Amino acid sequence: MHEIDIIDETFDRDRTSTYELSIQVTLNGFSYAVKDSIRNTFIALFNTDWKGYSIDCVNYRDFLNKLIEAKPWLTNEFKKVIVAFNLPYFTLIPADFFDPANSKKFLDQVHGIPDSYELGYTELNTLSLAIVYAAPHEFINEWKRLHSNTLFIHSLKSFVHIPYNYTSKSYLQVDLDHQHLTIAFLSNGQLLTANSYTCKTTTDVVYYTNAIAKTMFKDFDHIHVNLTGDGELMVGLPEEMGKYFNSVSHQAEFYKPVFFSYKLLRFRTEYFRLFNLGVTCE
Repeated sequence: MHEIDIIDETFDRDRTSTYELSIQVTLNGFSYAVKDSIRNTFIALFNTDWKGYSIDCVNYRDFLNKLIEAKPWLTNEFKKVIVAFNLPYFTLIPADFFDPANSKKFLDQVHGIPDSYELGYTELNTLSLAIVYAAPHEFINEWKRLHSNTLFIHSLKSFVHIPYNYTSKSYLQVDLDHQHLTIAFLSNGQLLTANSYTCKTTTDVVYYTNAIAKTMFKDFDHIHVNLTGDGELMVGLPEEMGKYFNSVSHQAEFYKPVFFSYKLLRFRTEYFRLFNLGVTCE
């Protein structure tokens, strides 16, 4: 994972109350993006790994203290703060069957929940669904000390809506975070299913994408596949996916229009999952 620390020259540490801060916690590391809400423009991007630790062994207090020491403006007031967890511990539940009191029961059916994790959920009222997820308890507690009004969600929230020009098509969002694969399948603007997998090769990515598509449709002619994310498995993936699907793109296709400072433009597709949080959570 490469380190990124970009701040546009228009960034004003005294105007953070008009900025939106989107944070992502993944198996591989920590990242954030800052959007100027007045100009609807992303003006900062940061990414780092866990410094040799696995996510379950990170001292989050120490990690955040060092981050704040280097970037004290992160403690300022923001218009909105979102923390999303791009972790494999999640499941989708139809709204008619969802009861927050039964969150652990639902998640236990599909994932073993680590001891140091706590449960959370996000209700997607327009889709009649709920996402139940598990995330590191210590990180949540430590971050709340900085921003108590933070919205905590699962990063799948980035994929629950698709660009307006695809709402009449079947749409497969395939996102890579190194060896962590997330696939979301939408049709007629409705999220039908989503899952995550661990992949070792590009062939694994193509296999899981085919498998989830076949569970929904026999005919792939009208399915559009969009690839986002980063990692070694992205090399050659568009070409391999094109052998099975007629319509494949590798670009950032945002739910709503949004702009980027010129320094951030080249990272739109690689960090689409992070950037789109600031669009879908408006």
